[in-house]
Amino acid sequence: MPGRDQDRRQFPQILLLAVVTLLAAVSGMASLARQAAEFGPGVGDIVTFRPGGPSLFDSAARLTADREGQASCVLDLGLMQKSGGSLVVEQRGAATDRFYRAHWAGPRTSEDATNCGTEADLVLSRTDMAALALAASGPGADKTGELRVR
Repeated sequence: MPGRDQDRRQFPQILLLAVVTLLAAVSGMASLARQAAEFGPGVGDIVTFRPGGPSLFDSAARLTADREGQASCVLDLGLMQKSGGSLVVEQRGAATDRFYRAHWAGPRTSEDATNCGTEADLVLSRTDMAALALAASGPGADKTGELRVR
């Protein structure tokens, strides 16, 4: 019966290994969740639309941006890709708020009366900010020239 005694001695080691593995997995998932909540541009980041630069794709998207104390305005991503401009992230809401406050500076955001003007303080959702960053740099592009990180 030496095999049974050996099994009894290995059980605590196996249990300890299982507990350590479980703790490592839980810690990794918590870290991943924390990083996901912080994903996206931060305060001070700049999304730059280079006028006349090579556009990897043409965007027909039009986003509505809120402005405090003013009417909403429209961001025509295709026009912004052609004419240029930039958005500076001034405030980033908590993970539960999911909003950004950004300052626009550039020629135009749309061709009609919904234009935000040459300068505007905008309130954007995280989804809108992701679409703007993608339109500025294109999918799979080297984003270091288009989205400057602090």
